[in-house]
Amino acid sequence: MLELTNLKGNTWAVLSPVNVGVYVKDGEVSLIDTGASADSGRRVLKLVREKGWNVKWIVNTHCHADHIGGNHFIQKRTECGVAASPLEAACIEHTQFETNWLWSAASPKVIRTDFMEAEPSQVTKQLAPGEELEGWGLKAVDLAGHSHGQIGLTTPDGVFFTGDAVIAERVLSKYGVPFVADSAKMLETFDRLETMSADLFVPSHGDVCTDIKPLVDVNRNCVLKLRAELLEICKEPLTRDEILAALAQSHGIRMDLAQYVLTVSAVSALLTPLIDSGELTADFSSGTLRLARA
Repeated sequence: MLELTNLKGNTWAVLSPVNVGVYVKDGEVSLIDTGASADSGRRVLKLVREKGWNVKWIVNTHCHADHIGGNHFIQKRTECGVAASPLEAACIEHTQFETNWLWSAASPKVIRTDFMEAEPSQVTKQLAPGEELEGWGLKAVDLAGHSHGQIGLTTPDGVFFTGDAVIAERVLSKYGVPFVADSAKMLETFDRLETMSADLFVPSHGDVCTDIKPLVDVNRNCVLKLRAELLEICKEPLTRDEILAALAQSHGIRMDLAQYVLTVSAVSALLTPLIDSGELTADFSSGTLRLARA
């Protein structure tokens, strides 16, 4: 059963598989993400209204469906504003972009489910990293990597909502290959997180903690091990799908079309810096792309 948990001062959260932040000021609320579906939005709104609070803003860490799934429901019923970074705003308003990018063209209907593509909502304010939501003291922090324009949010109470910048070890173990949009920026984000101070850290998929460094180490090691594994896989020239198949077999990933587009996108993001550094070379002599160690 979902409930509101007070973290510190005016900062609350609905702790669930996708944690939702709730910052309260003078009886009004700014939500940090809204969960995976209209149903999650409905339940969050019910909890807020039971406290006698009104939703004024939704601030989204990034555009993935499990973070914006309740936006449409809540915005329709409260006429609240939605704030997001400039890069994420387009996908929040035009949610088909996400599945189209994953497929590299107009995407098949089978992957255009609520899990992959939420109902769109209207972004009323673009919130760039370093900016604050005016009048609220919620500051956006650059946490790009998992998504190109992902931000975290710090509250005036010293609580830092980190989105999917880091993910609980149990979740990493379950999925094997986490979703990555930009692995180079993800590693930069890990370094940045280690230097940041907060009284509490709240990962979207994980437990509230006072020290983020152990979780950063787990996530960094996961990315670095995957990159090393890709280099080992590419000891002979392979297509991207052959690389994907080897990685999937190694990690026990069962494929369907949705899992395929998520995993191939993550693999591509992990391959990019290896190509840029010259550790992998591209060959087209067979008529298609094959990658191999230099």
